[in-house]
Amino acid sequence: MNAKHMWICLFLVFYSAQSPCTACTWITSGEYRIKSKESLSQLLNAFEETVVSFHVLTFATQFILVQADDQVKFLAEVTEQISELFNADLDAVKWKEQALDHFLSILKGRQLKELKNCVSTKEQRHTNMTLKKHFRKLKRILKKANYSADSWEQIRRLVRSHLMRMDIIASNLKSAMDSQVKSNLFI
Repeated sequence: MNAKHMWICLFLVFYSAQSPCTACTWITSGEYRIKSKESLSQLLNAFEETVVSFHVLTFATQFILVQADDQVKFLAEVTEQISELFNADLDAVKWKEQALDHFLSILKGRQLKELKNCVSTKEQRHTNMTLKKHFRKLKRILKKANYSADSWEQIRRLVRSHLMRMDIIASNLKSAMDSQVKSNLFI
């Protein structure tokens, strides 16, 4: 291999390692999943279990195959919408205040902050209108039911489902980024 080919190979390895879509080291290192599981656990602990049926929308499934940058934006938007949803009136709910506070501090304090840092390094994010409509609908459900315990239980179950799907998206994103890094090493 001559010097020109060696420089080209080194350039390609360096360039691919410095690709614009690093999907944030916070996600690829697995820290997102740790905080995601912790927030999900706190959400489950915060509310007493009751049986309420509620139709679960599968809005997250379409984002599994989207570009890594868009997946990070999506995770940030959903996290922000969930945290805004829990700013509503929680007085009617029998919940464990400490667990709910811990859930919100993880969600707002670490997950949302880190995801926004990831997004802010990219171009300005555009809000997904379908996502906004979905969360507006959830807010209307709460308001229409006067923020009753049953309506909050419906929302809790739906948010739990969303958090689980977000964890899958982050896991797939991490796996894709890990395999991309490995494939770049063998070029």
